[in-house]
Amino acid sequence: MTTPRIDALQIIASEFTAEPVVFTCGSTSREMADLARRPNHLYVVDSMGLVSSILLGLSLGLESAGHRPTPYRKIVGVEGDGGMLMNLNALTSIGYLQPDNLLLIVLDNQEYASTGGQATFTTRLDLADIAAACNLKVWRAADLESLQQSLTEAAATPGPAFVHMRIAPGNAAGIPLLLDDPVTLGHDFTQWLQSVGQ
Repeated sequence: MTTPRIDALQIIASEFTAEPVVFTCGSTSREMADLARRPNHLYVVDSMGLVSSILLGLSLGLESAGHRPTPYRKIVGVEGDGGMLMNLNALTSIGYLQPDNLLLIVLDNQEYASTGGQATFTTRLDLADIAAACNLKVWRAADLESLQQSLTEAAATPGPAFVHMRIAPGNAAGIPLLLDDPVTLGHDFTQWLQSVGQ
């Protein structure tokens, strides 16, 4: 049986309690905010495909701003297969620039769950293979136990890391909408980053 996304998000929340974590739009952000809303979380509520680019900018920016080594094991991003496919170019940039502190997690349900369940290209293409071809260090998780192990290993390994997990289609039931202004979400996250960096 394939793992529901909300169960995978619970493992991610437990593993990264103090690191910056950027979450993709739609149900992923809503489910995470309902599970464990924290100041170290950035919910990219209205912009599909930008998690990997934001993550790369944060990784490079924190390194160059005198935070090397950063107070975090990794700068973490959680993306879906639809968002990753929308911005595959970011994987080439990450692979070329090789930031040590970057960890990108892709929860792949092979569908656009927020817009009706249309199939994505990952029904035929393997995002972990694509990430490996871009020189990211890749882990594949098949269940919650291997997800936990993959996250722990990836967080401790220098260089850009990519954790891929196939998850069940669909969204968790009964999750409220996340209606905060994106400007406010960004401001709060920036304030948290600044407070930790002082």
